[in-house]
Amino acid sequence: MKQVWTIKPAAQVDRPRSSFKKEQSLRAQPDLQDQPGEDIELACLPASPVGAQEAHATPQLFGGAQMAPTAADAQQAASPPAYVHCHSFDVARCAVSVLKFAPGSADRLAWGADDGAVYLATAEQPPRLLQVLERHRGKVSDLAWSPDGATLLTCSQDGTACLWEAGCGRLVRGVHNLSGPLGCCAFHPVNPNLLLLGTAAGELLTLNASTGHLVAKAELQAAPMARVGACSLAPSDRGQLLAADSRGCLHLFDASLHGGAAPRMALLAHLPPSRNRFHEPACLEYAAHSGLAGGAAVLLVLSSGEVVLSRLHQKPYRLEAVQEVRTAPASAKVRASLRPGYAARQQAVLATGGEDCRVHLVGLSQAGEAPRLLAALTHHHAPVLGVAWSWCGSRLASSDMKGVVVVWREETAQPASDDPAADGLAAP
Repeated sequence: MKQVWTIKPAAQVDRPRSSFKKEQSLRAQPDLQDQPGEDIELACLPASPVGAQEAHATPQLFGGAQMAPTAADAQQAASPPAYVHCHSFDVARCAVSVLKFAPGSADRLAWGADDGAVYLATAEQPPRLLQVLERHRGKVSDLAWSPDGATLLTCSQDGTACLWEAGCGRLVRGVHNLSGPLGCCAFHPVNPNLLLLGTAAGELLTLNASTGHLVAKAELQAAPMARVGACSLAPSDRGQLLAADSRGCLHLFDASLHGGAAPRMALLAHLPPSRNRFHEPACLEYAAHSGLAGGAAVLLVLSSGEVVLSRLHQKPYRLEAVQEVRTAPASAKVRASLRPGYAARQQAVLATGGEDCRVHLVGLSQAGEAPRLLAALTHHHAPVLGVAWSWCGSRLASSDMKGVVVVWREETAQPASDDPAADGLAAP
């Protein structure tokens, strides 16, 4: 059964802004080249005291896995994950809405700003800025890491796309789309040497990274006399590609290869939004398996504030809405993301930003249970626009309208001791 719930913004607390020393910039020198549901209002947590980084809700049971739970599982399930402030990067000169961790890493992080600058940093001690990549002249609309984390693909509203070496910041390939802005980018799900670009004109372009040549082109279907743009891409593990257009519709493509080289990019299904709510999406995510959805899951975040988690069925292709979330309306696109690594549990953790300058962590459960607000992380002083999890969920990054990127780390609970004298002592 679908659930629709609403987060209302909490009252903001006036606090003096902490002094963050700006990192020394390392400038890279690029080479030229429905059915309406009942709203469930969640009481927001009270504001954290001055100097605190997080607020925690009452501990709750996460729900057991299908296998027999171990003692460690029972202890971890006894309370939701708690995150504390790790580091703040205050280097961008304007808003940052897109950021992602490198695959298989909880340290390396990349984000793009509205002025076209791309930043690479590490959260490993000591946290530091690694590269500033300057090539775009417009807002960075999307970025994607290669599966091995060696290269970074970025695209911009100025119509340019860049492929970078993440280690040294060298520009490997730069292309310019003459038909207009680029809204999204991704690596091909089967062959990472193929780059996928979505345009504001509703085109899906496939380029060879080695040659820079266009090898395939597809168009997003739309209603007659309706023009749509490509806003988000999400490759799947089945050799398929999901694309979200500017009306909130999803397009499922077959991205399998012909003769090991040319992709098919054949349209498999056109999936309208849940309850026919046509709004521009803020982001799109795909998970190969979700215990909450009971299979392959798709998370679609709309600019209107709706967050829809659906199960993707194969043959016939369709979306089955599992849970729906309504956040407070915002003046800018606010992203959300599901915490990875919870496929076997009954409760997933959703992170979302908000105009109340907080990062909200929400627990989503099965069996018709209402979602719960687990925590409201407070360290931003501007509306939070973007969120991103590390591959294992041990770290969370968030960005705001003033360009500050905050990295949070999971606070590991210490095991209980049978010795009363040992209580309160950290484990060795």
